[in-house]
Parts: sequence; C-alpha cells; structure tokens
Amino acid sequence: MLNVALCSYGMSGKVFHAPLIAAEPQLYLHTVLQRSDKSALQDFADVQIVKNFNDILANPAIDLVVVNTPNEHHYPMTKAALLAGKHVVTEKPFTLSIAEGKELIALAEQQQKILAVFHNKRLETDHLTVQKILADETLGRVVEIEWHYDRYRNNITHKLWKEDKLPGSGTWWDLGVHMLDSMLTLFGRPQAVNADMRSLRRAEGSTDYFNVCFHYADMRALLRSSTFVSEKGATVSIHGNKGSFLKFGQDVQEQQLMNGSRPYQTNWANHGSDNIGILAIQGEGGVRRTQVESEHGCYEMFYRNIADAINGKDTLRFPAQQALLAVEMLLAADESNKLQKTILV
Repeated sequence: MLNVALCSYGMSGKVFHAPLIAAEPQLYLHTVLQRSDKSALQDFADVQIVKNFNDILANPAIDLVVVNTPNEHHYPMTKAALLAGKHVVTEKPFTLSIAEGKELIALAEQQQKILAVFHNKRLETDHLTVQKILADETLGRVVEIEWHYDRYRNNITHKLWKEDKLPGSGTWWDLGVHMLDSMLTLFGRPQAVNADMRSLRRAEGSTDYFNVCFHYADMRALLRSSTFVSEKGATVSIHGNKGSFLKFGQDVQEQQLMNGSRPYQTNWANHGSDNIGILAIQGEGGVRRTQVESEHGCYEMFYRNIADAINGKDTLRFPAQQALLAVEMLLAADESNKLQKTILV
C-alpha cells in the first residue's frame, strides 16, 4: 500500500482528494498538513497531522504527496517533494509559467517519479458523453464545439488568491482550465486564440467572465463562463455537417462528495433526469431528434490510475506534459485578451 500526504485540508482536500484517496484500496491517507487545526481527524481518525511541510518531505514512509494548495505554491512545493524522492499529484493549474512546468517535468524524469495533475473534470459526465458522441462520428465533420461553466455568484469570497488580480487568479485559471483540458484531450493543440475577459462583480477584481475562442484548422472551440447566469442552458454544444448535439445538466459527483457519499456506494455518480443529451440529425424528412443517455462520471478512476502507474500496472493518464500545454493556452488567452486580438499559439 502507498502512503499519501495531503498538503491542505480546505475544500479541495476535504471534499475531493481525501475521500478519493480513501476509496482507492492501493492508497492510504497517512498524513495531512494542517497548520492551525486538526479537523482532518474528525474524518480520518488514524491520519497523522503535521504543521510543517518539511515533516512530510523528511518522512521516508510517505510515497505520494498531493500539492492541493493555492496556485502560487504549486511549483515550489512540487519541486521540493520531487527532490525529496516523492511521487506528486499537483492541483490544477499545474504551474503559473511554462518555465516552471518544464523544470518540474524534467525533475520528475530525473527522479524517476510520477508527476500528475488533478484534472478530475475529465472524469465527469460532460467530458465522457462528448467523448462518446465524437467517437461515434454521428455528427459528421465537427465545425464547432462550445463549453459553458456558468454560475451565479454575486458575493466576493474570502479567497483573495482567487478574487484579486494576481497571477493565476480568477475564473479563467480556476474554471477555464477544466474546459481547456477537455478541449486538448479531445482535439489536441489549436492554432490560434481570441479571448475576451473581464470582471463583472468589481472593476478591480480578477476575471469572472470569459469568452475564449480557439481556432483549429476546420473547427472552432468556444470556452465560456459568466458569474451572472441565473438560468443555465446547454453545458456543451457540438455542431457538425450532419447535425448537432446539446448536453444539459451538471455532474453530481462533487455534490455527492460534499454530502458525504463515496465512490462504489449505491447510487454513486447516478445523475438526475435533467442530465441528458439531445441529438439532432439532419435527414431527408427533416431533423430527427433523439434523447441520449449521459455517461456516468468516475472520479475514483483518477487515483486508481495514479496508484496503478506508480505500481507499474498502467500508463499515467493525467501526465504533467499535457497539463503544461493547458498552462500554455491559459497564458496565450491572457495575452490575447490583453492585446485584444487573435494570436497564434
């Protein structure tokens, strides 16, 4: 069994990482870094609580370190963990610069350690359903795909590293990176980008609205998010020369984890009747519409793959190399927005 150390027990640690680690039989949640309290003990009575990151690095019993800290800490903490001989899972976004990412990838290869990035949205119903629709080629030649990550948030949270104009802050780096990961996984590297971003809640705040268009040779991928959407439409729309596909509803896994449900339990990832897809195919008699059952999410497969990759049983499916491409696209869109023009990538 592989011993895991978690570097934070805030929302991501408590809701995502700790429960998913605990659900994987090959992993054991050994240590949690909590500087001010010991709340992790309420959920995991046997876990060790440390107040100093160096206690994790110096402990030879720890095999895997999860760096789920604010974005600015991803690079230094991941580097330190690799140098200490640990495998590492880093939260998204991987790093804040291309140079940092390249350095970490080279270091992981030098240390012969697994370096992965927690792109869990690839294991949600939207991505999995879109992946199936594209594989079936029902739509013919795809010319446009549009992702939405909309919500209504009028308040300003206490998380200044998300709310203030800081490197890597705002919804583009927080939410846009999820859609970017799906886009890059399904379609590969684009050719150009045109981005429009702004702050709707306060002029001096970080991005909370974006409309980003990535150009492919014969397709456009639109990534959109707004903080003031009270009534949501399709989360994903795909248009091809033979028809269209619209995906509605949200993945339930995050809410289930927040409510205390865990992978492999009854009804895990069973979404509601609102989570559907509509397939509209052009034919001689007009448009034929059918309802498509959405694929079920599988967050548990992330740490299953991490453990299997460390144990030599599978290829790593969430490598830092692809996550670095997402960072490159995040930065390119920021530059496009700054220049207010389309730029090549």
